[in-house]
Order: sequence, then structure tokens, then C-alpha cells
Amino acid sequence: MEIYDLSFHIEDGMPYFRGDPVPKIDQYKSIDRDGYNIKNLNFGTHTGTHVDAPAHFIKNGRTIDKFSPMELSGIGTCISYTPGEGIKLPDQKFKVLLLFTGYNENWNNFKEFENFTYIDKDDAIKIKEYGAKVVGIDSPSAERAGSLHFETHHILLGNDIPIIENLNSSVLKYLINKSFYLIAIPLSIREGDGSPLRVIAMEM
Repeated sequence: MEIYDLSFHIEDGMPYFRGDPVPKIDQYKSIDRDGYNIKNLNFGTHTGTHVDAPAHFIKNGRTIDKFSPMELSGIGTCISYTPGEGIKLPDQKFKVLLLFTGYNENWNNFKEFENFTYIDKDDAIKIKEYGAKVVGIDSPSAERAGSLHFETHHILLGNDIPIIENLNSSVLKYLINKSFYLIAIPLSIREGDGSPLRVIAMEM
């Protein structure tokens, strides 16, 4: 069985979304000084590979602690996607739909994200009508940069469809047009609007 890790490492100075907290990881305790290691982590809930819960944009929407442990997991597929060209959805119904755009293949060159790919609002409607329960994309946001009304997030999160963002393009590309079982478990953050994720796909 082939196993794919679709997550990015959480590390000091990792790429982040402009306006979010700057990721900072300090060595708070060390073996040489204190006899043991502890790191101090400081970053936003939407840093690195993460999930948007409905509460991220929807007033009174579900928070991440209201998700069951395996709610983001299930049988899925990945399709190649370019905003503006129209989405081509699979005939078969999948719980999890991942979109490969290739944007995060430049991850190591990023400091802040610019000119990132997104999910067109009309395609978000099609995804909702298709019946996907979880959507993922290899981009820092499903929303077009500069959006004033956040239509894509409202369409998906408003219909209780969580969005996984910042998947690793360099690994995701090997899953295009394949079926797999996805495991994605968020941290149980009380009243959280989102959470970092470790995302694993097991090819079927």
C-alpha cells in the first residue's frame, strides 16, 4: 500500500498568509541548560497545512472541537484544477475532493504567499452540488486574493463543508485521478475556527 504525506512541516520561519501571525518557534528549554527539551510554538490556526472550520467565516458556524475525530477522513480523489477554466468533476461520488493546482511546489521559495491559486465561486457551487463533504487545495486559501465578500468560503463553509488548505503540491500530484483513503485529524481546539492538520493518503 502506497502512503502519501500531504502535509508541510511546522517550522520556524515557515511561509504564512499576509496579515496572519508570523510563525515563530523558539527553543524554550534545552537539554544542555535545563536537562530536557521544550519548544514554544507561536502561529495562527491557519498556518501551514490546516483546515478551515465553518466558524472561520460563518457566524455561529461549527467550531473545530465539534468535529468528530474522523470527520475529515474518508474515500477521496484528486483532480487537476485551474481557476477560470471550469472544474471537471468526477462521475463517481467521493466524500473527499482534493484539487491540485501546483501552487505549493514553490513552497521553499515563499515567505508570504502571493498570486496564489483559489477555488472560483462558480466552481464552489458545483462542488457543493456534487456532494463533497470535505474539499482540499494546494494553496494557502480557497479564496481569490482581494475578495471583499469571501464568496467561496461562504458557499462551502456555509454548507458545512470544511476546507483543507496548503496541501503539499509535490506529493499531491501523484494522486491526480486516483482514489485513496484520506486521514486528516485536527487538533481539538476549544471554539477553534480551524486547526493545523497532518494529512495522510493511502492509495486504494
